[in-house]
Amino acid sequence: MTRLRAAIAAVAATFVTAASAADVPKLDVSKTCRPIAGDVTLQIDSERCFKSEQAARDELKKEWASFPAANRGLCTQTATMGGMPSYVALITCLEMKRDVARLPADGGLNTRPSSLSTTKK
Repeated sequence: MTRLRAAIAAVAATFVTAASAADVPKLDVSKTCRPIAGDVTLQIDSERCFKSEQAARDELKKEWASFPAANRGLCTQTATMGGMPSYVALITCLEMKRDVARLPADGGLNTRPSSLSTTKK
């Protein structure tokens, strides 16, 4: 009976995780868009920052399902590190992973020395 309950709980947890992974995560960007107290060298235009974050979130809503789940998880972790979450960082990470995956396997590099002939004799 205990194993059955554990199995049911595991299945339920999987569905909850899958359902939540299907939506763009809710990030609190208030820390990201707020000037750091006492730091006069790094001035932040909070209004502009919030607009950029909202635009990135809106774009993520449109494209979220097109990114692989593994990338969504990894990039969400990356974009929330350091206590300053950012939708801009999240979408940048996802787009970079997508673009790298589209590169040719050799990166488009010709690894053959230029002195070698390409024709056989």
